[in-house]
Amino acid sequence: MAVPRLRRAGALVLAVLGIATGVPATAQYFGRNKVRYEAFRFELLRTKHFEVYFYPEEGATAPIVARMAERWYARHAAGLGHQLRGTQTVILYASHPHFEQTNAIDGDIDEGTGGVTEALKRRIVMPLAGPLAETDHVLGHELVHAFQYDITGQGRGGLAAIPTATRLPLWFIEGMAEYLSLGPVDPNTAMWLRDAARRNRLPNLRQLEDPRYFPYRFGQAFLAYLAGRYGDQAIGGMLRAAGHSGDVAHALTEVTGTPADTLVKHWHTATREWAAPVEAATRPAAAFGRLLEGQQKDTRMNVAPAVSPDGRRVAFFSDRGLFAVELYVADAVTGKVERALVRTRSTRTTRAWSSFRRAARGTRPGDVSRSVASPRAGPS
Repeated sequence: MAVPRLRRAGALVLAVLGIATGVPATAQYFGRNKVRYEAFRFELLRTKHFEVYFYPEEGATAPIVARMAERWYARHAAGLGHQLRGTQTVILYASHPHFEQTNAIDGDIDEGTGGVTEALKRRIVMPLAGPLAETDHVLGHELVHAFQYDITGQGRGGLAAIPTATRLPLWFIEGMAEYLSLGPVDPNTAMWLRDAARRNRLPNLRQLEDPRYFPYRFGQAFLAYLAGRYGDQAIGGMLRAAGHSGDVAHALTEVTGTPADTLVKHWHTATREWAAPVEAATRPAAAFGRLLEGQQKDTRMNVAPAVSPDGRRVAFFSDRGLFAVELYVADAVTGKVERALVRTRSTRTTRAWSSFRRAARGTRPGDVSRSVASPRAGPS
């Protein structure tokens, strides 16, 4: 599943448990039927390797997505040394609100989910993202999952077909999807690595499975290192070996001839050497000012600060309210939080956005300036 996307694993485990226990999947969502506000009249576009389902609203874009899919297929097939069995299905939605209504996937889909690939039927279900480049990335990412399921499974349908990939660590599965869809050079991942190297918090092999270490970024970085050292063909070899044994550490050792823990140590060394020149030429934020917000142990997110026109206040998004990420305004000198501009947990979504727009206009002296950017949800 595309990013942010840690929920894919949880949904997948529930699906597998539902099959194993004989409980109908729909029964697990009794009383929580997904609301469909619109009826979509799907049409079918066939290419050499794909069946792309779309509706008239996407008529102009569907052929572009189909061409993207074929390009990704050629890249992944060559890189992983595998041809998918049968035709690959892609179900395309024109927007995220449309995607959230899909009945191809059980359960609710939140705003942060960029796409989903089913483990058994191997269908890719995704919306068009805002920029075309992001649609291309999500499609490439999800198609990697289709290859992973096909390589580590026994075909489509039945309990015997449950791919081993569903039981492999997220850093390996999602990191591989990110590496093969973004490549070895990614500014976002580079930022995470530089910060981890500076803080001496690069994860070891065991910590890579710890949810505190984001599997998309650190998994991508580690696999990019392995591909750079052993060649891209090693990635496919590791996937096949892990599919047979169910043990990623054993697969890494089998393909490279080096113990997995040693590979991680070599990755740490290479990362620190790569990050050292940047750290030497720059200074941390603390060198320019002092920390205003973020001392609370139970607060993990304080992002997107925007200073008011008079410089007296700063607006920022934070999860300090426990139940949701909300927009707060604080004194720019003392850091004291004055109030929450939006209470998303206690207001309807439409009212929350209306309040946000009013707050962002800065209608009174000292209020938040117009430069506060609207939050946007999307895959990482």
